[in-house]
Amino acid sequence: MSTTAERRESERAPVARAAWASRESSFERIDLNEEMKHRSADKGKKVKAVRVFLQKLCPDRVLRLSAQTDAHLDHPEVTAVPGPSAAPELLCLPGQVCEDPEIREPTLRPDPSALSLAHNVRKRRAVCVFFRRACECVKQLFPCCDPDRVQPPKAEPDLDRPQLVLPEQDLQSSPEEEAPSEIQPHDAVLSGPVSGPVVSPVVSPVSSSVSIGSETAPDTVLPDPEIQLPQGSIVSLFEVGHLIASGNFSKVYEGTHIFSDNVKVALKCVPKRRADRYLDIPGHSRPVLAEVALMLRLGEAPSCPNITELHQWLEDESSFTLIMEYPEPCRTLEDYVLFSGPVSEAQARLFMLQVLQAVKHCHERGVYHGDIRSRNILVTLHSLELKLIDFRCARLISSEGFDSSQYQGSDAYTPPEVLGQSIFHAAAADVWALAVLLFEIIHRYLPFESFDAIQHGYVRMDPTLSTACHDLIFHCLSRNPAHRLTLQQLEEHRWMKA
Repeated sequence: MSTTAERRESERAPVARAAWASRESSFERIDLNEEMKHRSADKGKKVKAVRVFLQKLCPDRVLRLSAQTDAHLDHPEVTAVPGPSAAPELLCLPGQVCEDPEIREPTLRPDPSALSLAHNVRKRRAVCVFFRRACECVKQLFPCCDPDRVQPPKAEPDLDRPQLVLPEQDLQSSPEEEAPSEIQPHDAVLSGPVSGPVVSPVVSPVSSSVSIGSETAPDTVLPDPEIQLPQGSIVSLFEVGHLIASGNFSKVYEGTHIFSDNVKVALKCVPKRRADRYLDIPGHSRPVLAEVALMLRLGEAPSCPNITELHQWLEDESSFTLIMEYPEPCRTLEDYVLFSGPVSEAQARLFMLQVLQAVKHCHERGVYHGDIRSRNILVTLHSLELKLIDFRCARLISSEGFDSSQYQGSDAYTPPEVLGQSIFHAAAADVWALAVLLFEIIHRYLPFESFDAIQHGYVRMDPTLSTACHDLIFHCLSRNPAHRLTLQQLEEHRWMKA
């Protein structure tokens, strides 16, 4: 009976919560709060309760525990362990399913904003590396893009075109030598002495902007320094707009009148160079830039509607600014031919009549344009009216002619006498240039692709063209300037009057 009473009493007594669970369903876990409430209970009762508990688990082995006080902690050999209290080592008893508790340290989660910043930094570095490598590849493929490799060209007038000048040829030949024995309908053999085998140029849509040789004139020096007009600045009651065209010698901007948006002009900024030419004109106390002086001469009444008009010009310490007529909307004849589809003979005749009037007006005023080509002609889109522009290469016509080394026009329009003789004349050179221009308007490509073709080759023309058009081009592209048509004969040709 005493054993049964003690057992009941021990069941009522609080039992310390263990780290493991009993397999017997009759035992219930004691809440930790109840353990804290009964701390002041008798230690002897606790020992009895533990003994009864262990007897139920292991009836064969009884472990007798004795109460232990904290007096042993006062012993001098016992030293406290510094730092936080260590977790007690758990003891697994027989029949107990024991699991080692994992002491998990709190995991540190990085800040999402820090991760995003690091990702952006890595991405930015990768992009920089990519573009750096791309620039290095481009510099290797195109050395001209590397400023460390390419040096600015030096002005050497005597070394620019010596390889283009060939020995003088006797261009005075008999008509029997000029007339070809057999002429196919689509081939035009240029008249004049031809030495060596006939070379057939490859037909390709090449615009006049693609030069055969060097486009820089031999007696010119590249502008130094480069001058430009800031966009939005005011130049003589005109606000500077977007850039229209840019070349080696000038930049052209669109200008809008500050009091009327409908008034448009072209603002041409020309930097001063050591090779600039100046002319004396009436009404000015000192010489004027040749381009300005010749445009003023051409603008005197009666003027020609097919030549751009110079409204005003300004000069400062480093540049000239030309305020000129700007028809809008417009585009160059070169762009019009390339992007507006095939041009009929009727429309080509309309264009040639206007260009011919502009060239005749220049000759009547004693001016040689010097660079007639499709890029230097503007086409007003709504009326198809042409304007001859860019008089940078213009000169006063001389009866003695010009030195061939001073030719500054486009290489694709170069007359053969410039390549084979020491002197060329303005009228014959302009007739040759007009024939090349007519060929380009109709065929949409240039007749010659090399200087050798200009001197010795022949041109292949569209067989669908009229006989009059073939005849006009044939007689204007005669290699002997004495046998070419004059400007007056060109105007009176039957194709021009059709």
